[in-house]
Amino acid sequence: MQRPLLFPPRFVPGDTIGFAAPASPPDKPEIIDEAIERFTAQGFKVKPGKYLRRRDGYLAGSDEERAADINALFADPEVKGIFALRGGYGSCRILPLLDYVAIRAHPKPFVGYSDVTAMQLAILVKTGLVTFHGSNASSAFQPENIAACRKMLMDDGSRQPSGDGAAKPALGDRGLPSEIASEILFSRDDANGAAVKTIVSGHAKGQLLGGNMTCLLRLLATPYAPDFREAILFLEDTGEKAYRVDGMFTHLRLAGILSQICGLVLGQFDHTDPAEQARITACLQREAGRIGVPCVSSAPIGHFPGQIIVPQGAQAELDAGRGMLALTKMAA
Repeated sequence: MQRPLLFPPRFVPGDTIGFAAPASPPDKPEIIDEAIERFTAQGFKVKPGKYLRRRDGYLAGSDEERAADINALFADPEVKGIFALRGGYGSCRILPLLDYVAIRAHPKPFVGYSDVTAMQLAILVKTGLVTFHGSNASSAFQPENIAACRKMLMDDGSRQPSGDGAAKPALGDRGLPSEIASEILFSRDDANGAAVKTIVSGHAKGQLLGGNMTCLLRLLATPYAPDFREAILFLEDTGEKAYRVDGMFTHLRLAGILSQICGLVLGQFDHTDPAEQARITACLQREAGRIGVPCVSSAPIGHFPGQIIVPQGAQAELDAGRGMLALTKMAA
């Protein structure tokens, strides 16, 4: 059963941001250094996890090491936010090793996407902490997404940086702990270069849940799967062929998930082969029509340079006819 929602405070320049690699290692070691340089240029201090540079085949260190970095960064009062270095594969392996009690006791923004979907939904279910589906450390604060990072993750300056853990988050429209302001995540006219399309018109209000489609399916029938009843489900994936996307929708249908949701946001489902891309697009349109809830496609979510940041677990409203998704104000 999912815990009551807990909204973390945003961070400000001068704060310390932790880096962890809960899944795969970077393709090149210098990717870590480049990410540190970008965050430093934004005024942040960076605290790498103890095992950030480890490599164990296709994993960024052992399960124990990767989980230890996440647990340590959450427990560290100096650290005000945590970015996953990248996705790949491996986040689901460490879910039983995470210290969910400590995570809830030390709420802070946890940001990432792709394979990190598994951790985000598990943390939401086990602790109630709202996490953020958006650019990993290896791609955050690039020119294409810097505005999205600032808008969703950074405070307006009313909270002063502090290394002793005593700083209090701002309240009101810019403070996440007590409420979220009504704020447009994307619209057809402002989608960071994405071409948002209406598949099924209509309105939906519900909890935002989702992420990478492949990784979300790995959680079904586990203690880490969220309750999808009356949720706005958002999905993205990359490099998957049309028949596999079809198979994942079939899995969600057979598991009873698609009959529970009230809205559907399809992000980027990209493929390098134009013919395969056309088949994927046709599959998405067919499946969305079959589900029948308000739906948009080609949203700026997923493996896309201008991707936005979506707060997992927050309440939102989807106006599919206008191609718009907005957070709705909610009191604690």
